[in-house]
Amino acid sequence: MKLSKSLFLLLLSPMAFASVKSTTSFSLDNDGIFGVDQDYTNGIFFAYASPALSSEHQISRLSLADKQGGSIDKWAFSIGHKMWTPSDISQTTPTPNDRPYAGYFHAELNYLSLHPQQAVRYNLTLGTTGENALSEKAQKLVHSITGSTDPNGWEYQVDDYVAGSVGYQRHDLLMRSANLTESNWEMSHIFEANAGNFRTDVASGVMFRYGSDLANTLGAASISTENPFHASMMGNSPYGWFVYTGLSTRYRFNDLTLEGERSGLPEPSEQYDVTMQHWQSTAVAGVALYNRRVGLSFALSAKTPEYKEAPERIYGNGALSLYAFF
Repeated sequence: MKLSKSLFLLLLSPMAFASVKSTTSFSLDNDGIFGVDQDYTNGIFFAYASPALSSEHQISRLSLADKQGGSIDKWAFSIGHKMWTPSDISQTTPTPNDRPYAGYFHAELNYLSLHPQQAVRYNLTLGTTGENALSEKAQKLVHSITGSTDPNGWEYQVDDYVAGSVGYQRHDLLMRSANLTESNWEMSHIFEANAGNFRTDVASGVMFRYGSDLANTLGAASISTENPFHASMMGNSPYGWFVYTGLSTRYRFNDLTLEGERSGLPEPSEQYDVTMQHWQSTAVAGVALYNRRVGLSFALSAKTPEYKEAPERIYGNGALSLYAFF
C-alpha cells in the first residue's frame, strides 16, 4: 500500500508543479477579425516568467505570502509592440478629428504574487514612440504580405518620446462556487492603476469565469483590448480550461498616443488635435485551455472611444496567446 502511494505521488508530482516552472508566451492582438484596420490595430508580445521563487527570494513588501499564508511569486519580463492608426490609412494627408498614427515599442518588468484568493502584478514599463518604434516599417511589411491597404500617413505619427509607466493590478476573489464537480464558477474584482508619461489611469472591473481549477489561475485573464491574457499569472495548475467575461471602467488622465506632439503635421496643426475621453469602458470574453506543457487562449474585446471626436461608438479586436511551461 505504501509502495503504491509513493508511486502515485511520484507520477503526480511533475504534473502538479508543471505550471510553476518557467513560462514563455507569444501573444497577438489584431482588429482584422472584425474586418477593420483602425484605432488600436495591432499588438505583439513575447514574454518569459521565471519559475516560482523560493521564500528567501520573494520580496516581502510585494508578496502575498505573509498576508495570505503563502503565495507563488515570480519575475516576468516581456517585449512588446503596439500600434494605433486613423480610420482610413489609405489617406495621404492627415484627417481632422481622427486618431493619430502612433506606435509603442517597449519592455516590461513584472513582479507577480499569486494566491487562490488574490493575485497581484507590479510592473515597470519603458519604451519609445515615433520612428524609433519602427511601426511604419512593421505595418508596411505585414500589409505587403497580406495584401492589405498600404498605410500612407506614418509621416504624421506621434513624435519620438522615451515613454514609460509604473503599474499595479490586483485581482480579488469575490465568490467561488463549491467544487462539487470538475468545473465551478467564480466572480472577482479587478483593480488597476498606471502612472507615467505614456499613460496614467485608474480602472475597476468585474470578471466572471467558469471552468476547472479556477483557484490556481486567478489573475491570468484581464479586462483589456491590449494583451488581455497573461500566462505568467497561472499558478499551481497541471491542466484545465475556463471561459471568462468581464467589464471595466477607467478614468484616464493622459495618453501619449493621443496627446503627443506630431511635428510632421502641416500648419496650422491645431486642426488635427483630438480631445481625450477621460471616462472609458472595456468588455472582454474569452477562453483558455492548457495542460502541463502548453496552452492557448483566445479573446474578443470591445471598448468605448478613447477620444471625443472618434467616428465609431465601439472599437474591437481579437487576441490570441500561445504559451508553454518548462
